[in-house]
Amino acid sequence: MVGTGLLLGCTNQPSQSEASTRWVAVASGTSHALTAVQFVDAQTGWVVGEEGTVLHTSDGGQSWALQNSQVKVNLMGLTFVDRHRGWVVGDQVSVLATQDGGRIWALPHQELENVLLGVSFANDRLGWAVGSFSHILHTADGGATWSRQDSRTSQWFTAIQFVSPDEGWAVGMRGQVVHTIDGGRTWEQQAIFLSNLFGLHFVTRERGWTVGQDGFIMTTADGGRSWNAQTSGVPDELSSVRFLDAREGWIVGRRGTILHTLDGGATWKKEKSGTGRNLWAVQFLDNQHGWAVGEAGTILRYAPVSHD
Repeated sequence: MVGTGLLLGCTNQPSQSEASTRWVAVASGTSHALTAVQFVDAQTGWVVGEEGTVLHTSDGGQSWALQNSQVKVNLMGLTFVDRHRGWVVGDQVSVLATQDGGRIWALPHQELENVLLGVSFANDRLGWAVGSFSHILHTADGGATWSRQDSRTSQWFTAIQFVSPDEGWAVGMRGQVVHTIDGGRTWEQQAIFLSNLFGLHFVTRERGWTVGQDGFIMTTADGGRSWNAQTSGVPDELSSVRFLDAREGWIVGRRGTILHTLDGGATWKKEKSGTGRNLWAVQFLDNQHGWAVGEAGTILRYAPVSHD
């Protein structure tokens, strides 16, 4: 299995905020490692993982059904722009695409070496993908054809995000952070950190976070021109980060690590995940609907406790 860690001051007592939340394990129907999750609304979502695994839910993640990806390679990243149109990337530079919510997955692009780890689409035509090479792949026709963009680095990338058709960031090995404001025609290096980076999320074009090895967290408030360290309080590799807005965010990582902040990351609190398994991805739609996935078919659903 290849990807993120697979390439691979917190307290043990729950705070008042943590005591009112809980994570519930959901049967996935698979023992394969699950590497990425995306929901387009509170009911409709997908998870991907090892051996071509693609799972779909239409009930908010309470139950999952296997979709036929038509491949057996490890799948590492996914993105949907709506309930119908989505893309999945993985080993052997595979890019899968669907126009019908995953009932049929097509393989418009495949090479025979390397691995794609992350994918981001700004709309149904413009997309970018990164992986175990130093260039960045770009499509302008919904994934039918892909071309190379020069990242101007020698390192490879683990995650990418575009906040518009023009502006995006990619992060990766040896702490590389690159940025574009012209759709990737030119990329500039914004930072080099000491930690390998695995997760990336911007909530606006100014405010973003990246996470990586040994509890590493960095944040920016000016679009990546400057970065500041935040204290995670954990030694574990952090693999994925997701913020709802400039204040509330979540991070997952190895050994069941789940971190939560309500102040933009000035303080992070450790949540009880109920698992010791490595978690590879997290997504939240709002403060009521969240999911995390990881090794051995692990799917966790966020379920706030009602006080009524």
